[in-house]
Amino acid sequence: MLITPTGELQERAAIVTGRATADATRAVATKHADWSAAYHILGRTGLTCSSAGFGSYRVDRRVQQHRTALAKALQMGINIIDTSSNYATGNSERLIGEVLGGLITQGAIRREEVIIVSKGGYIQGALYEEMQRRANTPHADYSAGSELSEIVRYNQGLWHSIHPDFLRDQIDESLERLQLETIDVYLLHNPEYFVQWAIGEGRAEDEVRDEYNRRIKQAFTYLESEVKRGRIQYYGISSNTFPKPEESIDRTSLELSWNAAEEVAKELSLTEHHFAVVQFPLNIFEPGAVTERNQHRSMQTVLEYAAEKGIGVLINRPLNAIVGNPEGKGSRLIRLADYPNREIPPDEDIEDLVHDVKLQEEELVRQSLPFLGEDPQSKEAVEKFLTLGQNLDGDNWKEFASVEEWQEISRNILAPRIQYAFNILRPIAAQNPLVMASLQNYAEAVDGVLEHISNYYSNRGHDRSQKIHRALNALMGPDYEGLSLSQKAVLLIRSLPQVSSVLVGMRSEEYVEDVVYGLQAKALPNAAELWQRLATAGAE
Repeated sequence: MLITPTGELQERAAIVTGRATADATRAVATKHADWSAAYHILGRTGLTCSSAGFGSYRVDRRVQQHRTALAKALQMGINIIDTSSNYATGNSERLIGEVLGGLITQGAIRREEVIIVSKGGYIQGALYEEMQRRANTPHADYSAGSELSEIVRYNQGLWHSIHPDFLRDQIDESLERLQLETIDVYLLHNPEYFVQWAIGEGRAEDEVRDEYNRRIKQAFTYLESEVKRGRIQYYGISSNTFPKPEESIDRTSLELSWNAAEEVAKELSLTEHHFAVVQFPLNIFEPGAVTERNQHRSMQTVLEYAAEKGIGVLINRPLNAIVGNPEGKGSRLIRLADYPNREIPPDEDIEDLVHDVKLQEEELVRQSLPFLGEDPQSKEAVEKFLTLGQNLDGDNWKEFASVEEWQEISRNILAPRIQYAFNILRPIAAQNPLVMASLQNYAEAVDGVLEHISNYYSNRGHDRSQKIHRALNALMGPDYEGLSLSQKAVLLIRSLPQVSSVLVGMRSEEYVEDVVYGLQAKALPNAAELWQRLATAGAE
């Protein structure tokens, strides 16, 4: 089935034929006069892309809000979409295929106007279970060069591969989910997992580097065959380690990747290769792509080398900065966005409310356990999960490092645990008025406590964002003071001449509008200088 931008169901459309073209993508800019200057050429592809793209890392076809956001973005002129086979276990690609197909069927957009980027490499979820079964069959093929012999067993629940046989299957599935004839750009997704895993296995660094480069070249050779078949137009690499210092063992070298593509073209007697796009992180707290000279014997940054070779550059994580060592325990996430400043009670009042929740939990557990009979699993779950007050009592509720950490833990750990316990107790409460009253009182108390603590951390996020605003205003000048923090963060990146597009998570229409209206701001003429000043002064 297809779902239109208004949410109406339609019969599933046939595979959408065609691909993005230079003429059609160039024409998109002329339809959006307010920000026509905010379109860039995607490197040697010759395709024109909006300088902000729809990043779909956390987009899922089962969420209606994500559907309307993508439809709005496309109709407002965003014409590059980035996804991956593993995003939302394939449901990101499915959403894109359904929304894109619906808009094309309606005549709202043309296939040739939109650049679709997808990626392959991760083995997770159902695919992980399938690969485990294949790997453990009695006659599994582990001969040299076979698909199974090159699986990267990174950790429990996560394997990785860029072997040609794996990539073939992944492209098959991505095309089916996207309902497309052709993917415009196909990227190897974080191939550096091999290096990190192999070093952890105790292999010699020189041997690992040589094998890493061999695997990338082997993947490029295969992807050229997919270009020839017409299933992809161009290919490249998405790697978090492109901007790393030159001595970093797991750095993905753009220079060596380019040389591998040149060798592939020569070996296949091609006029030119189709290695044309790279993707990596850049934000005001992680400026390595601008400041780290890690290419061409430490003479160029990855951005400079990409520009020299005509490689399109897509930037990810523009608003989600990892501060500290990304592989270390001291790292933390900073969201470059504005947070509201809310009224909250004094800290002592919040502490009293938390302690009251703790007492209610103890009473609720005491009341309900006798009614669970001989069900040790349910008893254990109630005792284990009705512990919000216990976990946050005293000063514990103030110990989270940031608003992002609080949101992550409260949404993904605390709230689901309480909900699980509630689901166990509801049948008991329906039969017992005393338990019902206690459960209702507890639910109200929990809602109040979580709201107050969330507002407490929102205010901390507000203070931090205002500090960043002041620093950026001093850097960028008064003409840009009216922009939101996320708009300023994106503007700093898209103003760099080497950057083709900045991929932003736009999971709601509000996010889409923030991004698109931000594109109306003129690019900073001295962006490279501003980044150097930013790096020298330190983002904080």
